[in-house]
Amino acid sequence: MGELAIKKRTREGDVSILEHLFWSVQPPEGLIWGDYYRAENFFAPHFPGDEGYHGILEVVQRDGRLVMVEYNEINASSYYIRRFQGVSKRLSDYGFFQAGKARTAKTGVVLVNGLTHLEKQMLEENRLTGEFDLLTGASNSIKRSMLPLAEEISARLDKPSGEVYYGLSKQLEPGVTGRLQVVRKAGKFIRFHYDEIFADRQEDIADPELKPYYRQSKYDAPDYISTSGAGFNTLVDYLRRSVLQSQNLLDLSGLPFTEGPRRAEEWDRYLLLAEELQKGISQRESRP
Repeated sequence: MGELAIKKRTREGDVSILEHLFWSVQPPEGLIWGDYYRAENFFAPHFPGDEGYHGILEVVQRDGRLVMVEYNEINASSYYIRRFQGVSKRLSDYGFFQAGKARTAKTGVVLVNGLTHLEKQMLEENRLTGEFDLLTGASNSIKRSMLPLAEEISARLDKPSGEVYYGLSKQLEPGVTGRLQVVRKAGKFIRFHYDEIFADRQEDIADPELKPYYRQSKYDAPDYISTSGAGFNTLVDYLRRSVLQSQNLLDLSGLPFTEGPRRAEEWDRYLLLAEELQKGISQRESRP
């Protein structure tokens, strides 16, 4: 009997144009703070009962100026490729997946290009609504989620949100940037996230073992291999619950892999940012 030929099934033609594309996943540098506005929606379901894709738009405004506009999208749980189900399109390797598709070869852009291009305009022009230059082939993500969410938030910008955002990004080692983000309401932490984001270019990452993860983050990269006794995302999820319960950025009590020779290096890296961010919060909240 002859060998059985197995043909890989694809939805569209595969091409190789990665060398002609560039996109950035780098967070804003330094400390950012201001009134926090957030809007979310689910869109483009694949079938009745399917939630579809989850769009999230975060906006920070201070003294009448937009200081951060950031859109993220979580892939549908029903996505046709299992490894991308429920995955962040922005900080995973989804952009590399897009870069190998025929439609991307026609437009010359991936989703992140369209998002950052629009975010930059909103910041520079200090507005969330009106006419914007959208890249050719602007996706459903922009037309059915980001722009409608921007209109929703724009209608609220004339009033204080009652929530304050603090975000700090700084380089931890060549090619790896730590990012700590919190939201406070009535003096309490109500949102928390920590991540480590890899450089946009492999040559900027010093550690050879980390080079494959360029343009991704530790939390969202599906293939990232943690050096601790648990996944990086698991540690962050435990940390988030701990901070929201204890209301203390610096207390690691009860968290896994904080003691002895098995202490995860991520804890010390996180604390570098947490200590600096805590000082920034204290300085601003102590002002009359």
